[in-house]
Amino acid sequence: MESKKEARGRFRELRMRGHAPDRTAPSQRLLSAPEIQSAQVIASFQSYGDEPDTFSLNEKLREQGKKICLPRMNPDKSLTWLHDGREVSDEELTSIDVVILPALAIDMRGVRLGQGGGSFDRALPLLPGWKIALIDSASLSVEDLIEEEHDVRVDAVATELGITRFI
Repeated sequence: MESKKEARGRFRELRMRGHAPDRTAPSQRLLSAPEIQSAQVIASFQSYGDEPDTFSLNEKLREQGKKICLPRMNPDKSLTWLHDGREVSDEELTSIDVVILPALAIDMRGVRLGQGGGSFDRALPLLPGWKIALIDSASLSVEDLIEEEHDVRVDAVATELGITRFI
């Protein structure tokens, strides 16, 4: 089995070579999920580079009246969650219904391979709610990814092809 570092390199290269024509497609699929439709508070992220787009997703969710919390990375790589520029309290975090996550890859068990900084791995145990990652279908691995003790599996993944649920 390849190391996490090797897997990150392989999936980064795959993502760079295989740009999906519509970076909003995974997000569009996600909007139809019942968990999203019933959610009131959603932790999301701001995509960058070749990640599936979340800017239009977050805007559509706000238009639906949902409270969107976005992460700010601190110098120690921990995350502080913000809503409309204001820090969200630990008590407010307990009301999160859905967590939308970035990922380089997801395997068929829901194991998430991130960028390697551990920011989301440390934050996830503190966040309740349905956890779903956004990736291109080429990054849905049929081979098991390495899973370490601190890793938190996602409940589902959204790709341009639809939603795959693991739990």
